Amino acid sequence: MRFYLPDIKNGARLELTREAHTHAAYVLRIRVGDNITVFDGTGNDYSCKVEEIKKDKTLLRVLDTAHNVREAKIDVSLYLAVIKQDRFEIAVQKATELGVKRIVPVYSAYAQHNVKLNYDRLNKIAVSACEQCGRSVLPIIEQSIEFKELLSRAQNTYMIFPWEHETNNKLSNAIDKTVKDVSVFIGPEGGISDYEQTQLTESGAKSVTLGKRILRAETAAITTLSVVYYEMGEWNL
Repeated sequence: MRFYLPDIKNGARLELTREAHTHAAYVLRIRVGDNITVFDGTGNDYSCKVEEIKKDKTLLRVLDTAHNVREAKIDVSLYLAVIKQDRFEIAVQKATELGVKRIVPVYSAYAQHNVKLNYDRLNKIAVSACEQCGRSVLPIIEQSIEFKELLSRAQNTYMIFPWEHETNNKLSNAIDKTVKDVSVFIGPEGGISDYEQTQLTESGAKSVTLGKRILRAETAAITTLSVVYYEMGEWNL
């Protein structure tokens, strides 16, 4: 059992309060004497023993502190065009599990401009995904940016983006295995316009094909990130 507890100070005692306490005490029904792991979101794990369960908090005694080794050796950022909240949440959950360091919503030409994302909920989903998959570093979820900002960032990072009209450049061939910082841009349901593709390419980004089928944005994000991590040697398959 893993729980997120930010701003941990050095010491032998920790407390779970509010939602973490409720989930631990009343959903998971932990008991005094149980061992749990707490992480601080910056890479540290704290092995703890439950000492006392009160009405409003769970008291823990720290047994050991260790640096989490599950983080990827490459930094991957996901730039995802704004889509409906529920589908964006799926992408955040799975991207966090896969290991991304940064998630940035983008308002491109065909993005859902009427959607205002709930960032509090997106961050909670990222926390839950870290608890589930064993990560101890929370991905940074930025406020949304406009497409022109994406172009600026493409000039300063190794960026790839699936494009439905690309037929020659396979994703596996486009990945540079010597870089340590990779950015992935995923377009919205309406796709990436020809103008946007041209602008991205001129900024140094590389368009790739994911095959013959057109995938939904969240599926394309999961697929692309999975291939990137595999080709970069992060998966032992």
